Formats: sequence, C-alpha cells, structure tokens
Amino acid sequence: MKFLQKKGAHWVVAMAILALPATLITSCSKDSKTEIVDTKSDKLTIAVGGIKTNNDEGVKRMGVSSSNKTAQPKIYSFSDVDMAVSTDNTVPVKTTSANAARANGTAADAAPGVTENMEQDTKYVVYIYSGSTLVAAKELQSGIAGTIEGLDPAGSYTWVALSYNSKDDAPSLTPASGAISLPQNKDVLYASGTVDLATSSNINILFNHAFSRIGIELNTIGVFGNITGEPVLSVSGLNLATGSIDLLTGAVTAGATFAPTLSYADFKNVDPLYNDSKIAYVYTASVATQNAIQVSLKDLDISHVDGSLARRYFTTATNFNFTVSPELGKSHHLLLNVVESPLVTNYGGRQVKWGRSNLFYRGNNGGGRNYAFYANNQLTAKANGYFAFGSVVPGQFATTTTNNGDPCALVYPAGLWKQPAKADFANMVRGDIKADELTGALGGLGQVVDATGLTGLVNIITNLLGNVTSVLVNTQAPNSSLAPTSPYNFGQYTLASGANGAPTAGNSNAFGDVNSASNRLRFYYNGQISNVNVLPLLGNGGLANLGLNDISVDIANFQVVNLNLPLLDSYGRTTALWTNEQGANILGLAGTGTWAYNGNAGRSFSLLGLGSRFHMANNTGELLNGVSVLGANVLSTSFKNVRCVRAN
Repeated sequence: MKFLQKKGAHWVVAMAILALPATLITSCSKDSKTEIVDTKSDKLTIAVGGIKTNNDEGVKRMGVSSSNKTAQPKIYSFSDVDMAVSTDNTVPVKTTSANAARANGTAADAAPGVTENMEQDTKYVVYIYSGSTLVAAKELQSGIAGTIEGLDPAGSYTWVALSYNSKDDAPSLTPASGAISLPQNKDVLYASGTVDLATSSNINILFNHAFSRIGIELNTIGVFGNITGEPVLSVSGLNLATGSIDLLTGAVTAGATFAPTLSYADFKNVDPLYNDSKIAYVYTASVATQNAIQVSLKDLDISHVDGSLARRYFTTATNFNFTVSPELGKSHHLLLNVVESPLVTNYGGRQVKWGRSNLFYRGNNGGGRNYAFYANNQLTAKANGYFAFGSVVPGQFATTTTNNGDPCALVYPAGLWKQPAKADFANMVRGDIKADELTGALGGLGQVVDATGLTGLVNIITNLLGNVTSVLVNTQAPNSSLAPTSPYNFGQYTLASGANGAPTAGNSNAFGDVNSASNRLRFYYNGQISNVNVLPLLGNGGLANLGLNDISVDIANFQVVNLNLPLLDSYGRTTALWTNEQGANILGLAGTGTWAYNGNAGRSFSLLGLGSRFHMANNTGELLNGVSVLGANVLSTSFKNVRCVRAN
C-alpha cells in the first residue's frame, strides 16, 4: 500500500514537469542558450527632424523679435512716430525640441536642443554614395517616412540630403561630377552623414542652411496694432549670388550675381495669428558685404489694439539703409521696428522722453504683445492700468518673482521703455511729501502705524494733498497748467521744441491734430486704489479677490462688497504715477519706502477769499509694510497708474 502511494507520487511529479512551458525547461538547462537574430535589411528608412539653427546667439522663437545683445538699435525720430532699426543674427523661426532618433555617426548628432520646423510636404532629395560613387537617389517629402531599397544589407554608405525648402521645387536626381548648380534666391538646405545598414537602417535628417539667409522684417508691435491695407514697401540695393554645392563635401561656390527688388507682396506674417510682424527672406552664396540695402516705406496703416483706433504713418516715402556682411550657413536679420514716439520735456537741462499715454496690460498674449499704451490719452478707470509697486501685472501685489519687475521694460521691443525715476519729475513738482511730515501735519487724519509689526499703511496720498489745504501751501506745480474748465480733471506740462516735442500745425502728429490730448504731456486724474480698509482684502489674488477677474473692467464706481466702500474714491480728483525708486526714508526707516508722483487741482487763497485754480503736484513717499519689495508685507502698497519713459 505504501509502495503504491509512492509510485503514484512520482507519476504526478513527472506529469507536472512535462506540463511546464518549454521556455522554463530551457532556462533550467545550463547548456541551453537562446539567440535573437536581427534580420538585416536592404531598405533605408528616412525622416526629417527639422532645420538646425547655426547662429551663435541661439534660437529666436516665432513671433519674438529682439535685437542683438551687443548692438543697440538706431532710432529715427519723426513728428508722428519713431523707427528703431537694428541688425542682428536671430531671425524668427518656428521651433520644436529635437529629441527625435539620431542616426549613428551622422552630422545630425551635433544638432542644438532646438530646431526649426520644416513644413509638411517640403521636397528634398537623398543621395546614397558608396565611397565617391552615387548608387541611389530619391526625391522625398517631409512629414512622410521615405525609403530607399536595394542596398547592401551589410554595407556602409554616405548619405547626402539636399532641399530648396520648397513644396514645388526639388534638386536634380543626377548631379554632374558630384556637384549641383543651385537656383537663384532659394533657401538651400544641406545635410550629410554615414549609415551602416548592418547596425541601423534609419536616418533622421537635420538640415543646415547652406546659403546666407537675410531676413528683412517690418514690425508694428511697438505701436500696438496690426497692419491694415497694403503699405507702399520696397527693398532695393540687394546684390545676391547664386552658386553650386559639392554634394560630398557641402562646399558652396558663389556664381553669377543678381539684384532682386522686393515689394510688400513678398512679406509674410511671422506669426499667422497676427498681422503686426512681416518678414521677407533673400538668400545668397556670396559673402561680399551688402552696403547698399535700402528699405522704403510709405502709407503704413495700423489698427490700435485699444479700441481699433486707425493710425497712418509715413505719409511720405521714407528710406532706411542697412549694411550686412553675409556668412554662409548663418542668418542675418534686418529689423524695422515701428515704435511709439515720445513727448519730450527739458527742464533744468534734464531731457525726459515720455509715453503719450499710460501703460496697460493686454493679457498674456506672448510675442511681446502683453503691454501697450492706451490709444487715447483720456480719463479712464480700467483695472488693467492700476499697478502695485514693483508688480508687472495690474491688480496684483508683487509677491512672487514671476510678477515682480518693471512693466515698462516689457513693452515691445523690450528695454526701450522704463518706469520713470524720481528725478524725471524734477521741475514738475513743488517738493517732496513724506509720511512723517504729513502725519504730523494732519494729526488724526493719518493712518496709525503699528509699532511692532508695521502692519498699517501710512496713507499720504489720494485726495489728502488736495483737501487738507490748511496744512500745505497751495502753489502751482512748475511748468504745468490745469484743465481750463470744470471738472478740472487733468494737469498738463509744457514740452520741449523740436522733433517729438511740442506738436505743431505744420507737422504730422501722432494722434489727430495739434490739439489732441495724446500730443500733449497730460496726466489725467484717474485716481488710485489706496484705502487701507480695502487693501488687506485684496490679498495675494489682488483685484480678483474682489470679483474683478476681468482686468479690462471699469472700476470707477465699483463698491467693495460688504463694506460699501468705493474702490477708487479718488477717481477724477487726483493723478498718481509710480516711479521705479525704493528706499525713501519714511518715519526713520531707511529702505522701506517708495516714491511716486501725485497731482491734483488746487486753488490759491487770500484774505479776499478763493483765488485761481491750478495744477498742484508733489513727489510722495509711501511706506511699504516691510523692508523688501517681495513678501506678504508688501500687500499694503497702493495701486497707481504707470507712465513710461524712454530708457535712453
């Protein structure tokens, strides 16, 4: 009985072993080996990864035009507009990350981290060489995997790719003596490498520009509008050359010269979503200096993004000249930036170039389109024009590194404008008003300061300067005048003579006629958000905490819910503009204050009664609750308008 049980057990084990998968039996054998065989192929699979950018300054993304860091633009000033002209090496491109598969030992391995896209269905030719012998050639299209068959599965080959960056034209399939004659004014793209079919049957092409590429760009982002109609635009003086290319070495030889003339029809949108940046390209095989390029512009019409205000510039043809020394494989950028012209003051030998209206935030549009100046200089209470000190986003406190900075410096082209310094208001104000002076004079009207945490805001601004006339002597601000009639809602300053100075009836003016408010340095009494009972409610969310998610909403009559307090109680009665300066010594606390400009309508007094009306103005020092611009304590700063000035 025991025997029968033992025999049965062996039989069950034997059957279980036989039932195991064959792979398990193989893996248990010390002598078995499994070999994976990679079948070699005679077919080469080809794809395009993009176009390499070979400029030393790197890549400029589509829609963003910036000047070479080492070359400041030359600014031509006219009575109605300015033109900032510059030459650099960073043309706008459509880009993508270059993380595609790379071919073994190919030139593609040296590609930078960002490449320019090649449009779908662009034609190119791949040539396959065995040594110096051409063994195959095939025309392919980008965006579609291409193949070349009939090659030696164990062979090693040199491959060459050539394209004219066109959907219509393609290079010849039968090059003569290893070289190809190239057509005029084409974007010749070249790439080469080696491939060993025994180890890889795929190549990913990253093209290089073989010719020198010159991009000529007309840009109106700096006057805040899309181009409408068709301006009279021409480019002359180009002296270009065609040439030939040796396929195996990539060497370009310049050939016959030609002189094309471009018109507005040759210019295409940099960004298809906007009509405010147009570019035309020319290509040359010659490295001879181009010193006679001339761009002529006439009747440039735009529609301002603020209210679609129509404006026309260059009513007479105006010429701009360029010189450039082409380099093969490099891009050169001739940029004409049409920018807002300033209004110029010159008091006491200090020249300041002012924006014609206040700054506002357009929204996160990208491409330098986030900021603009209002199309009309007028009384306005739009939330998109009220900034906290040090903040680049209206209605928000500067509590993070992402919203901290100078918003004027971000107006396109970046760095042309900046917030004014305190000294820029010299001879425009009666003097300085600081917290300790005003609170001592006003007694209980000043805000109480918490001596331990400094959590209160010393409110030295708003309408106090205008209403507490028994404390401050009412005198007119230097070089100023007041709105001539009631409701007396702006102050105005005299301008310097000359270009971009005082407007005249004989010149073309930037906005309308000589009497337009935008042709005068006029500060409207838009008020400011400074009520200490309101500011703490804003918190890190700013105006959004009060339900103002739309920054373009008019806040003139907006009441704070539950408090029944006006958000902008000084609207129509005072103007307040930030400077860029921090460090006012307020209440003996060095470095905790900020300077601003404050103006309002005043009236003289005499023993006989009230006198004449005039514009009063002071530099005002305001206490920040804390010693840093950033951080939670900055939540006590007020919200004011910003009027930009030229950076140089």
